[in-house]
Amino acid sequence: MKRTILRVMLLATVMAALVLSTASVVFAAAGALRITNVVPASGSTNIPVQNVGIKLYFDGNVTDPSVWGANQKQFQLTDSAGKPIPGEDINLQVIHGSKENNYILVVVQPKDVSAGVPGSLQQKTEYKLVVSGDLADASGRTLGEPQTISFTTLDMSAQSKISVFLMIGMLVAVIALMFITQTRKVKAEAEAAALLKANPYHIAKDRGISVKEAEELIEKAKEKNRIKLEKTGGKAPVPEAEKQKQGVVPQLGAGKKKKTKKTWKVKGPRPVSAGGSAYLAKRKAEAEAKAKAEAAKKAARARQQGGGGGGGKKSTKGKGKKK
Repeated sequence: MKRTILRVMLLATVMAALVLSTASVVFAAAGALRITNVVPASGSTNIPVQNVGIKLYFDGNVTDPSVWGANQKQFQLTDSAGKPIPGEDINLQVIHGSKENNYILVVVQPKDVSAGVPGSLQQKTEYKLVVSGDLADASGRTLGEPQTISFTTLDMSAQSKISVFLMIGMLVAVIALMFITQTRKVKAEAEAAALLKANPYHIAKDRGISVKEAEELIEKAKEKNRIKLEKTGGKAPVPEAEKQKQGVVPQLGAGKKKKTKKTWKVKGPRPVSAGGSAYLAKRKAEAEAKAKAEAAKKAARARQQGGGGGGGKKSTKGKGKKK
């Protein structure tokens, strides 16, 4: 009797479970397909004017081969008034998820204005993506009613102004950073040059500390300065002793050009006069002038003497002759 009762109770439990299961299946089949998530959300603004991508997630398998062909045709783009945008002006690419069967990507892409140049949606304009109520999943459920997802495109004029301001700001920031870095570099190099000449004896005397403590202070300061030089890209000065080893210290008169002696080559001995000496030419001219002067004096004396002798004689030619 007990076994019979147990069997009856077990059979009743199984029947109840089957009834509940059937009821849930019928309810599920009778329910409508739902969109669970949209990215970007409906009503979003500042959407780009090219290659707009809208992701839709459903609570059912909407990419199954049995329904995918029909589901691809259930999307339409309209303007803010609900007027459909012609297909010759817009391309709607409906893409299913590669791993998820409840995911659909709709890419809104305007037709090319010219070869290789993508078109653009109107800026600062509201558009609507309408999903038909006939979109179904693999179990036969449909949306039932059209679903509308609205979005507004960017204001490109405002966006361009923002971009210009950002570029100017970045340029100013870069210039300021370069100026600050250069200033720190110069300061670090000057500090390094001062530390190179630091005298521990003077520091010890001024601060009232030992020479050893002064040397330790200088070494600590040099280490800090070395880090500054590495950060700023500065160069530490070379000590004088190191310069002498490297031949960097200029020697006395190092910048002057040495005069090179010219060596003249001759084929044989020549007289001094052949050299064209100015002194010899002057002496020769003076001698010639002196000789001319002497010759002129002698000629004058000869003329004077010849004129005096002829004056004492009287001509007798024609005397005593009478006509």
